[in-house]
Amino acid sequence: MFAPDTAGSSAPLTLTVNPRLDAGLRRGWEGWAAALRAAGAAAGGAWLAQRAGDPELRREGAALVQALLEADEAEGRAEAWIGLAELADGLEDALVADTAWEGALGAGREAANPDVVFAATSALAGIAEAHGEAVAAAEYFIDFLNWRRQPGYVSDAEDVETAFDEVVRLATVDGARREAALFEFRQAGFTRLLEADDDRAVEGDWEADASPYAAWG
Repeated sequence: MFAPDTAGSSAPLTLTVNPRLDAGLRRGWEGWAAALRAAGAAAGGAWLAQRAGDPELRREGAALVQALLEADEAEGRAEAWIGLAELADGLEDALVADTAWEGALGAGREAANPDVVFAATSALAGIAEAHGEAVAAAEYFIDFLNWRRQPGYVSDAEDVETAFDEVVRLATVDGARREAALFEFRQAGFTRLLEADDDRAVEGDWEADASPYAAWG
């Protein structure tokens, strides 16, 4: 998990209604989910409202937490995590947003839902880049490409192209010219398969070498 520094922001507040939820948040999405289960939806909603400094958010926050706690399947958990992430995005609470998007990413992978995986990947990369971490941002897109290359996995080819574009852009921003050129070369190979209507452009590994892609730095 990329953990943005919230120093100087309005969230979290110095005082807290639930130190255990604070501690759970610092342990990542699984730790936060466990803390939310122990605390319950009402306490989770109150905690979110206090972080935002807006008591009116208590009910909305509780409903989102309740949806997460009641979700029996990965698809439902992904939807609930996205709801929490989007709430935190709107409140500019980067740490909660980052943690919730990680939860959405985990649930999306469990459900093998490429749309959720890519949406969470893009959001997490955006948070990382906003905090000056170009390599961390690129790693999210590289992880998406490696996930997509697994046997039987599918996604929109446009998402693969976008992931490649972002890795190349971030490598360029970071001054990693060799890696930018390497990923441009890899993207060109994928694009040729796509233009040829090759099945590998929509499912499974498009590379002859099964070695996973790696970041730089």
